[in-house]
Amino acid sequence: MMSSLMARPTKHDASTREALLDAAEVLLAGAGPEAVSVRAVADAVGVSTRAVYSVLGSKPGLMGALAARGFQRLADLVNQLPVTRDPLADLAAAGPRGFRVFALERPHLFRLTFDQISAEIYAQPAAYPALLASYQSLESRLARALAAGHIAPRPMGELVFMYHAFCCGLASNELSSHAPPVGANAWKLAAGFDFEAVWEHALAAFVRGLGGKPKAAAKPAGPVRSRKR
Repeated sequence: MMSSLMARPTKHDASTREALLDAAEVLLAGAGPEAVSVRAVADAVGVSTRAVYSVLGSKPGLMGALAARGFQRLADLVNQLPVTRDPLADLAAAGPRGFRVFALERPHLFRLTFDQISAEIYAQPAAYPALLASYQSLESRLARALAAGHIAPRPMGELVFMYHAFCCGLASNELSSHAPPVGANAWKLAAGFDFEAVWEHALAAFVRGLGGKPKAAAKPAGPVRSRKR
């Protein structure tokens, strides 16, 4: 009787999932994606590999869940920012107070979600809803600025792309100014920068620039025809 009770499979709940993801994130932060394996995560939590497969599936499922953590964290940071009467200032604030905070507090997740993201990770069920949430958090602020007439009409996807690309560049360069293991220490000349001020000035200038009328794409020049003589 006792042996049959002990043989019952363990039920894995949400707390098990969080423990597994916590362990995976520690491994990711310490040694990169290569260090995150089903076996390593299971050993770190003290469970069998079956528990990891049961809760998160294969390694791609595990990495997809980590990416979802990153996307959702960014969405939460932006959504928690105050909404004021100045939509343009609120839009500019999403960079230094949302994106920058995410990149600095969890650079390993920043790299996984924006530097090292793969099609395999995107295909995981957990990743896309969180990715969409991060997109919508920025979209809502852009929509307010558009509605108030502060920025010129453009396709929303284009606006989000530009803003996101601007923040990615700032974050990557700031992280690269740090010594390993966080950064590559490539931007040593930036050691004395007030990075928060850099972000604020750069994003404020960028969003003001969105108010200008978009220029039409230049038409490619036609082939040069030689004159007959």
